[in-house]
Amino acid sequence: MSRRADKKAETRESILSASLGLFQQRGYRETTMRDIAAAADIALGTTYNYFPTKEHLALAFFDRSLERVMQRYRREADDGMALEERVFLLLAIQVEEMTPYSAFLHAVLPQAAAPGSRLSPFGAEVGRLKHRFLELVTEIVAEASACGELPDLPGYRAMLLQAFWVYDLGILLFWLNDDSEGSAETYALIDRSLRFLIGALREGGAMDVLSLAETGREGREAGAAGDDAG
Repeated sequence: MSRRADKKAETRESILSASLGLFQQRGYRETTMRDIAAAADIALGTTYNYFPTKEHLALAFFDRSLERVMQRYRREADDGMALEERVFLLLAIQVEEMTPYSAFLHAVLPQAAAPGSRLSPFGAEVGRLKHRFLELVTEIVAEASACGELPDLPGYRAMLLQAFWVYDLGILLFWLNDDSEGSAETYALIDRSLRFLIGALREGGAMDVLSLAETGREGREAGAAGDDAG
């Protein structure tokens, strides 16, 4: 990396680190871009060049956190791990990486729920992060299927991945409101829910649910097509 690129990366990280500190201390809404520039000791115009809005700063944080989670998972996952252990490891790393920033997440959560927010978990901006995260989950599921830990899921894998995304969001919301020591209740929930859900997949019960959901989707599409034809 060139000296210029190094300097740009350093400036970007300084702005991001300053913003996270202020968001946690003062709150997301209360912190201004001018505050962030002052805390980072960087000109306001330069700060805007790197991050046009506070939402861009929050997205940069999520991007950085996801990269750390994925890197840690690839380092720590062992070839001999069962599927439950692999998914538990992934979710536990996610919680560990987010824990130092829980105050920031509490501050930014209302913004994510606002209509039209770039931070919406179902919006296009977060969708790119979601795609990267689910690519890793796809690898985990494919490995489990290849070694016989899971039945093949033809036609249902995309739906299963979407369901996992919603499950993951639910785990994070539970953790944000978990006041047990060391987030013990969150880890217990992850353990219990994974044993139940993966057990259902192995026994075929979840396939029935996915099949019903797919049948319902096809029925809605057929009905819509009939209405258009009429």
